[in-house]
Amino acid sequence: MELEQVLSLRDGRAVFVRPIIPADEVVIEREWRRADTETLYQRFFTAQPKLDARRLHSLVHVDYRSRLALVAFGEDGQGAGVARYESGPGQEQAEIAFVVHPAWRRIGLGSALLRLLADAARSRGIRRLTALCLQENRAMTEMLARFGFELPAADAGVATAIKVL
Repeated sequence: MELEQVLSLRDGRAVFVRPIIPADEVVIEREWRRADTETLYQRFFTAQPKLDARRLHSLVHVDYRSRLALVAFGEDGQGAGVARYESGPGQEQAEIAFVVHPAWRRIGLGSALLRLLADAARSRGIRRLTALCLQENRAMTEMLARFGFELPAADAGVATAIKVL
């Protein structure tokens, strides 16, 4: 299937990456409930975002064109990370977002997911990516800068990074 692959990370661990499917609802809900408050805060800008049925449905039901999410699983089947882009039908720009489990950080998973997501977006007609992140989230701002995102000054602590594909 397109976008499915096994990636070897810097520490030797492997992850299986594929597009999200509705059956992942159980995994997403489990990992959300296990997530530490810092991870949730860095991703959603609040330490206790609500995961109701509507949000959960939206997270796992994508059209694979204007809305796409890639999920990464460790060899044990546990969630390692998710990267997504959201756009409107026919739009050439999309907003991206990531969450990587703390045990999987700083070994190249976020960078690999960003590369795969950007390639998928480009092949689906997306021409510009935007990422919102907390200015204090150095790991994210540094990764985005490495990938050529422009990082203008933050507004109220939130940086908006833009990359033309």
